[in-house]
Amino acid sequence: MTKIPDISKRQCDSCGKPLPNGELFYHCRTELIAAKDETIPELKHPDKLIAMALSEIAGKDENELLDDIYQEIILQLCPDCRMTLLKHINSMLNKGCKNCPHCEPQPVKKKGKLLQFPPKKDKEER
Repeated sequence: MTKIPDISKRQCDSCGKPLPNGELFYHCRTELIAAKDETIPELKHPDKLIAMALSEIAGKDENELLDDIYQEIILQLCPDCRMTLLKHINSMLNKGCKNCPHCEPQPVKKKGKLLQFPPKKDKEER
C-alpha cells in the first residue's frame, strides 16, 4: 500500500508549490490494475505454459512483480497542475493509445461518467 504523505508540509507533487492550510488543493488517487479478458486459452501443454511463466518471474524482485499487477498513485495538486493533469488525460482519450498496435476501440465520453468502453466484439466480426 502507498505511504500516505505528511500533510503538515503540504505541497503540490507536480510543481512543488506550497499548499497552505485553508487553500484549495486537489487530492488525486489513481489505481493501475492489470486485467485480462475472461477467455481461457486452449491448453495443449499446460506444464510447458506453467514452466514458461515461472521462468519469466524467476529472479525478479517481489515489488517489481507486484508493480506489474497493481500500482496506486496518490498526488496532491495545486489548481494549475490539476488542469494540466486533466489536459493530459483528455489528450489520451481523444488521440488513443500510441504505444499499443492492438488497442480496442477508444472510450467514449458519456454524461455523468468519465469513461465508458464500448462492448468487445468477437474477433470474427472485426
